[in-house]
Amino acid sequence: MAQLALMIDLARCIGCGSCEAACKLEHHLGPGQFRTRILTLTRPDDPERLEFVKAVCQQCERPACMRACGAGAISKSARDGIVTIDPERCTGCQECVRACPYGVMSFDPRTQHADKCTLSAERRAAGLPPACVSVCPTNAIAWGPVEELHGQARAGGRVERGVDHFGLDPSTIYLEHMATRLN
Repeated sequence: MAQLALMIDLARCIGCGSCEAACKLEHHLGPGQFRTRILTLTRPDDPERLEFVKAVCQQCERPACMRACGAGAISKSARDGIVTIDPERCTGCQECVRACPYGVMSFDPRTQHADKCTLSAERRAAGLPPACVSVCPTNAIAWGPVEELHGQARAGGRVERGVDHFGLDPSTIYLEHMATRLN
């Protein structure tokens, strides 16, 4: 299995929201629904500086949402590692939404089912990149097999931000801001 993932370059993200809008349009999401969000944070070491972070499904190796689903509606693909929800089996109990420690699942009140990022499965099946990747004006979002993304980060001398605080082995990669030196 080649685990697919996103790689988010925090130094490039300007918080424009293009990825949010593209995702909502691509997947016909209603008000209050999301598959990705941009969070605006302040850094503890520099409260005057804002940081924009794309919050999206981490496509975890050990998904908490999948364990929480009593209906067995959530699965992880053996082919590409993407975690998906089967709407035919989803009972709408929202246990998976509550179980996700990253807060990146939503509930569709129209269908009464949970919803989450699938890296735009329909677009990928057509040979296209995920909607969020295709519209990012600063190229802050890359996608592909996770090992290739790790290799790109290493080759570029970039530091990955560790986010496995919950022991779920998330696949989404966040690249730290690049350090600059004044000589």
